[in-house]
Amino acid sequence: MVRKSGEFDPSDAVRRVCHALVSARARAIMSIGIALGLGAVGTLAAWSDTSVATSGQFKTGTIDIMLDGVDNNPASISTGLKKAAMLPGDAVSASFVVQNQGSVVFSYTIGASMTDAPFGQLLVLEAYAGTTCTGTVLGTRTGLTTSTQPFVVTGTTPLTRPNVAAKVGATPGADPLCISVTMPSSAILPGTVRTGTISLTFTATST
Repeated sequence: MVRKSGEFDPSDAVRRVCHALVSARARAIMSIGIALGLGAVGTLAAWSDTSVATSGQFKTGTIDIMLDGVDNNPASISTGLKKAAMLPGDAVSASFVVQNQGSVVFSYTIGASMTDAPFGQLLVLEAYAGTTCTGTVLGTRTGLTTSTQPFVVTGTTPLTRPNVAAKVGATPGADPLCISVTMPSSAILPGTVRTGTISLTFTATST
């Protein structure tokens, strides 16, 4: 049967609808594939890595100040700094070595006190470098009380002995020192006999 031009053909309409549905379904499937592909790329990119650097060894340092190799009361001080029946104009001295038995360099200060304050007020202490109390005075402490007061250079500036070397092997750092105790000739003795002991305090600080 011959169709005239422009005549409606139902079978053509069905074919067109089917073609449109197939094309739409293909595009949807391709779109899903693209979306899945992008998701897969994102997952594959989630990598990580770690590197670790370890330092060398750390170790704490030690500060250990000693006098003539002992922590307290070296014989040179306990036997040297004493005098019975002290009078104006008298003086006594003792030498010893301040030692650094620790692993770090330190500086140190010196303080002094006396168990009897009225007696202590009559005394003047001086510090010298070396084994004899001669030469230049490093610092002084004029008048002692029952509280520890520092040796000073001038005014209120504390005497500080700097940079005592750390112990190397079995050899400690060393700073020879001499302390003198004098009762000035101008001192006026109290009406009663006074007795007391002097304490010297050496305080080390790392530098």
